[in-house]
Amino acid sequence: MKNEQASSTALLIATSLVLMHSDPEYAGLVSAKTADLSASFIEARWSQSPRSLLNLVRRRWFQRAASLIERLTIPGILRHYALRKRCLAQLTREALENDIEQIVVLGAGFDPLALELHDEFRRAQFWEIDHPATQQYKSRAAGNIYMRRFHFVAADLTDDQIDANLLASGGFDSNQRTFWIAEGLLMYFPETAVSNLLSSVAATSARGSRFVFTFMERQPDGRIRFQRQTRLVDWWLRQRRELFAWGIERGHMAEFVRPWKVVRIFDEVDLRALDLSSNDFPLAAGELICLAEIS
Repeated sequence: MKNEQASSTALLIATSLVLMHSDPEYAGLVSAKTADLSASFIEARWSQSPRSLLNLVRRRWFQRAASLIERLTIPGILRHYALRKRCLAQLTREALENDIEQIVVLGAGFDPLALELHDEFRRAQFWEIDHPATQQYKSRAAGNIYMRRFHFVAADLTDDQIDANLLASGGFDSNQRTFWIAEGLLMYFPETAVSNLLSSVAATSARGSRFVFTFMERQPDGRIRFQRQTRLVDWWLRQRRELFAWGIERGHMAEFVRPWKVVRIFDEVDLRALDLSSNDFPLAAGELICLAEIS
């Protein structure tokens, strides 16, 4: 990612959420609030012509074109995005309902989850740590959010140490349980950076803290990609300098994440169970969700 530009992947997913909310094929998968927040992030990023862009995304012919592009790139990837977010939202809600009151999102991009939950859980504190090139637009779109409970922390997660000092301005307490989230992030880091991040987050976490993150499952031939991903996607990621750098077989995760303990790994079967629509729709496979805990 170029230092002065927002992540292309963050923009793509925000646009996808707006599109899915408007497309009958994905009815019920993306809430109006999620779509509205995503649209506000797009508007902040493309302030020159945001309305024409958003109107375009909501047109039926554009949705058909997007469906065709999806079939030519990674079939089922949009539904995967929506169900991945639904799974992470459920896990975060469960943490908040079980009296975890510190939520930290790493590399939040344009994801609206923390902003949504901030309004609902008034006792909790929320932090989003992200590259300033992406975060500047999101903080602008957040407007008059209650900043005593929501904290934007600008940092480069590939270089900066994740510790209590980084979060101190928001009153972070490393003696209190924390729920950490890293969605669609770690696959872009080299393995050493992923290992270091897991260790530094563990050192900052009280017993009973949890960490949910997504990861790519390395394929038998060693490649790190979605199972039905085409070469067109490889080219696009290469052009954007956002290639996948890390993947791991799920059977090796328990050893890799120590001192975290794996609670559960969610795959495409688990995600499909969250979809109330027909099971006939394609769903991308290859990115999994790991829930881990410090015991």
